[in-house]
Amino acid sequence: MTAEAIWKGNTDQPICAFTFDDGPSHLPLEWWLDVLEEEEAIGTFFFTGEWIDRYPNKAREILSRGHVLAPHTYHHRRMAEVPKAVFLEQLKLAELAYQDATGLPCPTFMRFPYCSFREENLDWLAEWGGYRDIEGVDSGDWRGVPSEAIIAKIEPKLDKGTIVVMHSNDIAKGTPDALRELIRIAKQRGLRCVGIPEMLESSGIEVGYKPWKITIEVPSELDYPSESWVPLKNNDELAALAAQTIDWNIPQYSLQFHSELEWLEHLENPLQECGVMENRELFHIRQFEGSYWGFARFGVMEDTLVLLDFAAKEAQADTLVYLLRFAVETAKELGLSRIEARRDIRNMNEMCRQLGWQSEIKEEL
Repeated sequence: MTAEAIWKGNTDQPICAFTFDDGPSHLPLEWWLDVLEEEEAIGTFFFTGEWIDRYPNKAREILSRGHVLAPHTYHHRRMAEVPKAVFLEQLKLAELAYQDATGLPCPTFMRFPYCSFREENLDWLAEWGGYRDIEGVDSGDWRGVPSEAIIAKIEPKLDKGTIVVMHSNDIAKGTPDALRELIRIAKQRGLRCVGIPEMLESSGIEVGYKPWKITIEVPSELDYPSESWVPLKNNDELAALAAQTIDWNIPQYSLQFHSELEWLEHLENPLQECGVMENRELFHIRQFEGSYWGFARFGVMEDTLVLLDFAAKEAQADTLVYLLRFAVETAKELGLSRIEARRDIRNMNEMCRQLGWQSEIKEEL
């Protein structure tokens, strides 16, 4: 089985796609995002896992502003030159970075850096999980050319199904101005500028996602007892928690909700994820120094305590340790042998290693 390299979308549909590789370190990402929004276009950003790890807030901003984020490997290697083990590791690391930054499973379409791939790489993509490679028309902006040169190269090729390959990095300074003009040209030609998921779906291609989880064996003993965790008491306490957590800059709020009322309604309703229903009696809050410092929401599946959601006022490693200790105590009280989580799983795995607990990060089947 070989994965598909897609160079163009459905030529019967009046849509096109503007895509951007890499991720800037010095230039403001807003240069690109603002143009897209002002021109009512959706962009797709193929950024490396390394960039996502460095700028998780910016990764979330892309999604919260209605655009698409997808992997561009982890280290921006020429994938045609790496062995299979490194190739698959690059995909896995990018997926984990994506999920840890956004709390969402990573989409199973990507772009090869430098358009560097060989036929065997497509076989590996298919083997890894039904991935598709998204290529397109090269704008040449990676050379650092002015906007006029970018427009001159793309304008003759801008038509139904066109996928434009641009960059959002520190070299492509001419791209935002070129992007604005090219979107306007596209609209004059009756084209709507869409994200890659809609482009794929217009051709009958379903977009997949690759979730990961951590499984922790409940240890026989705790090094220290958990502290300051209390069950949620009433609606007044929940309203106070909602008001305080808005200021914590947590991805759950910034990615999905636009007001304190929406967020409160989310906290009021039981979660149901991965076939597990939240047990509201297990909704706990961590209280410290007269305010709230965290919350955790759990469900139970067979012999496993499932950590459905959590957040903390302070994003430190010790915060995860406090949460893990409380989860272990809760699992023991319920007679459960395992704990599962799907947020911040790499840091959680490292804390388990330091605590001497057995844990494993694995693909969600």
